[in-house]
Amino acid sequence: MRASLRRTAAALLLLLASTFALALELIVLDVGQGLSVVIRSPSGQSVLYDAGPGSANVASQLRELGVEALDLVIASHAHADHIGGMEEVIRAFEPRLYMDNAIPHSTLTYERTLRAVEAVGSALLEPVRRTIRLGDVRLEILPPTGKPELGQNNNSIGVRVSYGDFHALLPGDAEGPQWEWWREQHPDLLAPVDLHVASHHGSRAGDTGDAIGLLTPHTVAISVGTDNPYGHPHDAAMALYGTAYIVRTDTDGRVRVRVEPEGGVLVEAERNTGETLAAGPRQPAADRTVNTGSSCIDLNRAQAPELESIRHIGPERAGSIVALRAKAPFATVADLVRIDGIGAARIAEIEEQGVACVAEVSDP
Repeated sequence: MRASLRRTAAALLLLLASTFALALELIVLDVGQGLSVVIRSPSGQSVLYDAGPGSANVASQLRELGVEALDLVIASHAHADHIGGMEEVIRAFEPRLYMDNAIPHSTLTYERTLRAVEAVGSALLEPVRRTIRLGDVRLEILPPTGKPELGQNNNSIGVRVSYGDFHALLPGDAEGPQWEWWREQHPDLLAPVDLHVASHHGSRAGDTGDAIGLLTPHTVAISVGTDNPYGHPHDAAMALYGTAYIVRTDTDGRVRVRVEPEGGVLVEAERNTGETLAAGPRQPAADRTVNTGSSCIDLNRAQAPELESIRHIGPERAGSIVALRAKAPFATVADLVRIDGIGAARIAEIEEQGVACVAEVSDP
């Protein structure tokens, strides 16, 4: 099916839409357990990043917001909680450009999405690193790994949005392997941001301590369903965000971030009677604190998923920690040198992160 779609690497300078916004807006729609984000530029273009599950009726939400046309639609990856509403959106708005991760998925939802793209004639953009300009707004594409064996989550398309001094990151459902790949291949795009849309709905398997340490987000928006069966957002993920301002769709509803041309930023939430949740000057990235809050991750007691939140500790090294502590408990954080690939430099970075600890154990 993908082979039959029209491809183009041109037309990156999108034509202006018919209506003009007065500011950059990023709107995290309330789609339940899923994700959909609208980007509206000051020069009039509208971009949709994911379309939530089908039950969220994203097409209707877009009309409610006054969106009349979509210049670009990006499907971060092919899971139904991200593209369930994509077919309806594409047929209703006929976007000029469409991008997905190019990793086929054997579901009817995926097939119907591609058929809709073909039917309306959207030009297909390959998911490579590129810059898409929407007037003064830049979208930097963080490409998928291109490794099907890593699965859909670790082949998410990420987007870094920049407007003046404002920066935001949309990472899809990226997990440890993709964060590490992005850091190796595109380190310049993992720089401090004002807004971070939590990866994988706040799952412990999404954002990593290493990634958040690089991003130092001022505000974290979590798109998550009320009483979802996965327990999102997980405590281990929430701990990573430290003193960042948190806003969630399950408790706050639709989240709108508005960036004025002169640099002012407002974060508003639907279920807070329109009250401004955060406004005024933003704290410089260098002054932001990202830690685990009031608790740390004990090397001798934490489960493997929690251990993965420690900088430089992925699934393999978390398993090694569990195996090694069964033979001899860790005496200090510096004792992590027992793990292959962890040397003095990485120990220093782990200690600087302030996540890992070894709790004192009383003598029997």
